[in-house]
Amino acid sequence: MMRVCRNTPAGASATIPQPGVTTSATGDQKYLYTLVKSSKKRASPCRNSPYAAMPSPLITSLAFVMLAPSASLAATTAFNLGSLSSGASGSNTDSVVLNGASPTASPGDVSSGYSGGQRTTVPFNPALNPSASSPFTIEFWANPSTSDNDDAVVSNRFAGTNRSGWTFFQRSAAVGWNFRMYSGSGGATGWDLTGGTATLNDWSHVVVTWNGSAAQLFVNGFLADTTNGATTGPFTYNPNSALNSPSLNIGANFDGGSPFNGLIDEVAWYPTALSSSQISNHFSLAASPVQDAYRNTILADGAALYIANAPEPSTVMALGLCAAAAGLRRRRTV
Repeated sequence: MMRVCRNTPAGASATIPQPGVTTSATGDQKYLYTLVKSSKKRASPCRNSPYAAMPSPLITSLAFVMLAPSASLAATTAFNLGSLSSGASGSNTDSVVLNGASPTASPGDVSSGYSGGQRTTVPFNPALNPSASSPFTIEFWANPSTSDNDDAVVSNRFAGTNRSGWTFFQRSAAVGWNFRMYSGSGGATGWDLTGGTATLNDWSHVVVTWNGSAAQLFVNGFLADTTNGATTGPFTYNPNSALNSPSLNIGANFDGGSPFNGLIDEVAWYPTALSSSQISNHFSLAASPVQDAYRNTILADGAALYIANAPEPSTVMALGLCAAAAGLRRRRTV
């Protein structure tokens, strides 16, 4: 049986593992939590843990084990910590590199490294592709190592005869960050914003808000562009639909084209247009050394998609509750 301890310090292992199982430390490392059946004795949750109020049958039947980094799960699965939960989780191509330096000062946070068309792919989800009149916000941090003026950082573009969706491009350092929304008329853009600086080997915080009729680009907490640079009409936004159902991709376009080279972190999508004060607060919070200060604010501000390639113990345990319920239904010994 796995015995759950009491009064576990924040970030420490909350279980006494079976012989041969390795536990590891805190932070945004590549943890995998596996739910296992306990034996006949009842597992007692640690005081002040989120599991203290769990129904007693679930506590009786399950205990949590913190395992060492898992190449089979953490290196391939991009967990969604936002409100859409696993319905918006994705996967990484083989050479996405985890455990890069993070733009946040939160202890243990890490980023993901991309090059040569390696990417994180989130399958099409209607909730991430609302109607043109519906507001939304897209947010990420990026640290480019090179640029050829055509680097797709985050994109959900459908590249058919009549394009839909949107794409972020990293342009030259002086030109900055380019956001394009497609109009559905060939390859024309309905909205085209460019601003800020895309300094190599440095972090940039990039955000676009769409209020249902106009877009705004923010870079490093400041408004960078509101002027639509699209040159041909119609000057509208053509969102993706279930008919073309393109994926959302981080690090390159859907086919590995326009590859970004560098680090990306904290990719989030919201079903609202964040205010300028919220965006400025996100940028400032990255410097906070308080554990999870940035992450908790992103979630509190309503992120539906919030990608974590290397989730922290507290968040993965929450995801594990869903697997726990499924495990109970199967009544299968692990």
